[in-house]
Amino acid sequence: MDADEHTPLEFVHVFNRNNSTISNTEGRFFIKTLLDTVILFRNGYKKKVLLTEALTDTIYLKKKVVALDEVIVTNAKTILQRIKDSINSNYLLKPHMETFFIRALLRKNDSLVRMQDMTGTLLRKTSIYGNGLEMEKKDYQVQLAEMRQLGIIRDEHGIYFELPSLYNIFGEFMRLNAMGPEFEVIEKPYENSEEIRVEFNSLPSEDGSSAKGHYIINGENNAILSFEVVSQGAINSPNPAEDKYSHFLKGSSSMYFKENAEKGLYYLHRAKRTFSLEVKTEQHPMPDVYDMEITLYTPESFGNEKIKSNVNEHKDIFKLKHPYNADYWEQQSWLPLTEEIKKFIDTMGQGTLGLKTRGNMN
Repeated sequence: MDADEHTPLEFVHVFNRNNSTISNTEGRFFIKTLLDTVILFRNGYKKKVLLTEALTDTIYLKKKVVALDEVIVTNAKTILQRIKDSINSNYLLKPHMETFFIRALLRKNDSLVRMQDMTGTLLRKTSIYGNGLEMEKKDYQVQLAEMRQLGIIRDEHGIYFELPSLYNIFGEFMRLNAMGPEFEVIEKPYENSEEIRVEFNSLPSEDGSSAKGHYIINGENNAILSFEVVSQGAINSPNPAEDKYSHFLKGSSSMYFKENAEKGLYYLHRAKRTFSLEVKTEQHPMPDVYDMEITLYTPESFGNEKIKSNVNEHKDIFKLKHPYNADYWEQQSWLPLTEEIKKFIDTMGQGTLGLKTRGNMN
């Protein structure tokens, strides 16, 4: 939990020399280890080292202190140029293999209607796009190892909400350029640290849309350590009186990078993307709000093993098919289920009031 606000902290990296996991939206984590020490770390917070025997039900992390007397109003183009100039030395710009864990959740009017977890190996063309590298159709090849999914295919009005593809998920997480001339940018160095917090806030727009967030950058090599942005949709939405319309309400992206000490290079270690849409169709004249949430965790990167793609990387992930392995999911500890998901699984197992469901879970 955050030591000041007493709120749960998601994406805390809990690890030691042999084991690794992350905390979920409730701040909960599960780690199996034979070692006597674990480290807890999240960008913007002070690292904490604890003996396993000293672990308690609640652990508090303290924010790093910003050196307020050194706040600098700066130029976004200058910061982005520093980052771009350091791409070759900070990231691996050639094909390599990663392991991954993905969790996808879909809510309709604040009620969970789909969940999906996937693990496997990924062959990606590059760690980050830059210096002339452009996205192409075969940039991401996936060998799916395990999957569990459960949810409503179509609601009572026959509406199907399409989830992103694996290609879309991996590709969208690398779109980091949120700053430009239409943003106010402030640099805030952290006390006793080489890290710099770069905050950005969009200037007023005609349609009422907005975006704000921050980077945390390594001041020594200009590598991105983390990136967070929250965006608000335009106030002037399409006319709800029309037979069909959808309107973007809000969205967010959070990305945390990790340095591989052996290679001295960074990779996307954990990330989350959310967005909310207001949707109306001919079948259902009253607007519904759909909330999508995608979480990505990369336990290991920079592998050189060969993989064989066994899924369509460009297909809606909820339409992918893979056998359910109960033994694996009872043992996995990369990202614990939340109480909301546990309740959803139990509810789906008891019937769904005539709604058509799909899943591979027993």
